[in-house]
Formats: sequence, C-alpha cells, structure tokens
Amino acid sequence: MKPYFRLGLALLSGLMLTLAWYSEWMAVLLFVAFVPLLLIEEYYLDTRKNAFGVFNYSYIVFLIWNLFTTYWIYKATLPGAIMAVLANSALMAFVFWLYHLSRRWTDNKVGRYALLFWWITFEYLYFKTEISWPWLTLGNGFADNVQWVQWYEFTGVLGGSLWILFSNIIIVSTIAELIWGRQTMNRRLIANGIIFLAIISIPVIWSYVYYNNYEEQGEQVEMVILQPNIDPYNEKYGSMGALEQTTRLLQVADNQITPKTKYVIGPETALIEKIWEGHVRDYASVRMIEKFLEENSHVAFVVGASTRKEYVEGDFVPPTARQFRNSETYYDRFNAALQITTYGIDFYHKSKLVPGVEKVPYYQYFKFLDNFAADLGGTVGSLGKQEASSVFRFQNTTVAPIICYESIYPEYVASYVNKGAQFLFVITNDGWWGKTPGFEQHMRYARLRAIETRRSIARSANTGISAFINQRGDVIKPTKWWRPAAIRHSLSKNDEITYYVANGDYLGRVAAFFTILIILLMIVRKILNKKST
Repeated sequence: MKPYFRLGLALLSGLMLTLAWYSEWMAVLLFVAFVPLLLIEEYYLDTRKNAFGVFNYSYIVFLIWNLFTTYWIYKATLPGAIMAVLANSALMAFVFWLYHLSRRWTDNKVGRYALLFWWITFEYLYFKTEISWPWLTLGNGFADNVQWVQWYEFTGVLGGSLWILFSNIIIVSTIAELIWGRQTMNRRLIANGIIFLAIISIPVIWSYVYYNNYEEQGEQVEMVILQPNIDPYNEKYGSMGALEQTTRLLQVADNQITPKTKYVIGPETALIEKIWEGHVRDYASVRMIEKFLEENSHVAFVVGASTRKEYVEGDFVPPTARQFRNSETYYDRFNAALQITTYGIDFYHKSKLVPGVEKVPYYQYFKFLDNFAADLGGTVGSLGKQEASSVFRFQNTTVAPIICYESIYPEYVASYVNKGAQFLFVITNDGWWGKTPGFEQHMRYARLRAIETRRSIARSANTGISAFINQRGDVIKPTKWWRPAAIRHSLSKNDEITYYVANGDYLGRVAAFFTILIILLMIVRKILNKKST
C-alpha cells in the first residue's frame, strides 16, 4: 500500500465523516466512514511498520472531521477554535492509536472488535471530564434521522456509536479476508454480508415501526416560547440596555398568552443585569416580569439570567469564588435560569460549563489562566456552578431547566428526569456562532434527548432555532434564524421512565471495564515478550 494511497484513504474517511454531519441522508456514510482508516490500520498491523504511522493518518482523518464540522467556533474565539480542533483531533487519533497498539502488543489476540471498547470508553469518559467537548460523539450523527434511532430510549447516544463502529468493522473484516486471505473465503464473506445487512436493517425497521406506532404520553400543557432576537455582538452587551431587552422579550409574548398557558420560556441570559440573588427583586427587569405575571398569575416564567451570589459565614466557598475588595467575604457569578411565579423565584445554576469560555478546566490548579477565557460579553472568566441538576416545580408540573451546552450531555439530561422532570426546557443563545452549522447542530442534538428520555422539549433560543420537540423527536413550529418570534403549542406531560434514564450510560461503563482488561493484557504480554527476549 503506497503512501499516496494511504493518504487518499485517510482523506476519504475524513470526508465521509464530515458529510454525515451535513445532510440527513448523508448520515448513511457513517456505516462505512471508518472503513478506509481501518484498512490503513490493518496494513500497519500486517506489515509491522512503525505504529506512529497509524497515529499520523488517523490524525488527518479526525482533523478533517473536526475542522469542517466545528469550524464555526472561530466566530466566538479564533484561538479557542484552533485549540479545540487541533486538540480534539489529537485526542481521537490517540485513542485510535491505542487501539492499534492493543492489537500489535497482544499479537492480534485482541481483535478488531476491541475498537468498540476503546472508542465507546473514550466517548463515555469525555462526558465526565473537566476538559470535555463531546460535540462529535458518533451517535449524534443520526440527530436528523430520528426515525432510525427510536431505540436510543434503551441505549442512549452511545448505542448509535456502537452501531456505527460495528458495521464498519464487519466491512473491514470482509475486505481483509479478500486482500490478506486470512480465513476461508466464500462462507465467511456470505456470513459477513448477512451480518452487515442485519446490523443495519433490523434496528432501522424496528425503529420505523416503533416511531409510527408511538403514542404521546400524558396530559397536554400549553407553553409559549420567546425568541427576542437580540444581536449578541452589537446589541446584547452594547447598544441595547437591560430594560429595553426585557421590554422586547415581553413584547414578543404579546397576544400569545391564553388562559390555558402554563409556561412562558425565554432564552439564556435574557436578563443581562448583574442580579444579586439575595436582592433579586431590586432589579427592574425582574420587576417587569413580575408585573407581567400580575395579569397572568396562572403562568410560570422561565428565563436565563446572569446572577451573582454572596457567600455568608459557614457556606462552602468554591475555587471559582471571588473576594470582595477590602473584605473577607466571597461571591460567585453564574449563568443561571430563573423560574418567576407569583409564588416566588427559584434559581438553577448551569452545571456543564463551556471550557475556555465559561470555565478554566481544573480551575483550582489553573486559576492563573482565567484572564484568557473568551469574552462573549456579560460575565467573563470561570463561573460558579452547582454540582448536580435540579428541577423547577410549579403547581403539579416539574420541568428541567437545561442551559445551552448542557443539552449535549445525555446522562446529565437524564438526571433531571430521575428527579421528576416531566418536560425538558432548553434555553440557549446560539447567536454567537452566526449563521453557521453550529446552531443547527445544537438544535438537532436536542431531538435525541427527547427520544432518550421520552420527554417533550421546549427550546428557546435568542436568535434561533426555537422550537417544540415531541417525545418522538419531531420538531414542531421551528422559528426562522434572526427573526423575533413567539410560538405557542401544547406538549404532552410524561412521567414514565425509559430504560436509558433508569440506567444511564451503561454501555460506556461496560466498555470501560473491557478496556481495562485489554490494557492489563497489553501490559502482561509486553512483560512476557521482554522476558522471552
């Protein structure tokens, strides 16, 4: 296999992975996208050439994929975009290289299917770490094909990753037998062909049947979603004042509230006053909403805000807290969600913060990097957070306040449901990314959360796309990009717990267990080989 041919295979893998993120029907490429890369790995295993070649070619694959699917990060921070693309590509290549080493060091005792364990473990741990950017979790590639993946309610998005990897490995096994002739050919090729067709067709057929027969669970609850469409670069923290922005938010809601409306949902950081939580009613934007609720006392208003909290004596003071000047007292700043009703005001502090924008990973050790956090207006530097999800309750309904980036973490979203959430509210401001694939990808991922949890979703975005999503993952009444809008719809309230919600990312935990066994086997074989020489 000549170098230029290996390069061509790497480019082909990267291209197929990229195209799968851009079109509903291109997602089918995911079932073969790893094949060229796996053939390169097979060649290096067979010839025993320098193992670093596998890392180099896989880096090309993942660099293409990361660059052309997440390039839009540059709209907010060019250095952050470069770092994210280069580092994420390197991490993916490193995982693939470890897979190759596990085959090489064990004299191929660890077969091709070890990739399932290495990659699923990587995706699972990426959901858990401080440095976390799981945007390109393989199973997310089917976010526009919800009719194919209704079974995510049993497996979560990692089930999709497993599906993709398994199908690719079956194809490579077949090609390897043709090229290298490692097994008897005819029967094995036929068997592999049947297995491949079954792997693809059975989940899709089952999913289509389930999708078409699924009946929405629970009573109907009417909601209004607000999209004020405030330019995050020029208006939100510049030319438009806080009260003017709140006025626009409430104006968008005009003529949408009915006697049946139970919730009004506004986007992330819609209230830009730096609100001290101990004195929340001192702020004009909050009082404006409370006045609005005097005429609509049957409504709960859920909206994003930038808040601050002062720690009093006896409170735990986290590493992100700042000290007041000339004082021994500390405070923290939050990207928060507020539920405002005639009964009171509840707070939720965003827990899954965006690395490099809202937090410095492992802040207690790298606090000096705080000044390098990307400035997206409002609060800059590492924010405070709450350690676990929490829900808002109003009358007989419980909702999950999910802020922006949190919606790409499946198990975290499921934790709201385990705490009683009957609806998922996603509030976000995707305007930072401009009219790029970023805001569209973010919207599509929410459809997978609806399937995994069987919870209807109300998604309020500052600049689009706002929409309702039902329990099957269907998008209802999506708004246009860069237009102020308010949409009203009734969603079904569900109390049922799916298998995925009850068990979380169990596929990741199983994969991690087998990956540990593979690592132990690698170590033992390496030691034995050294002793024999």
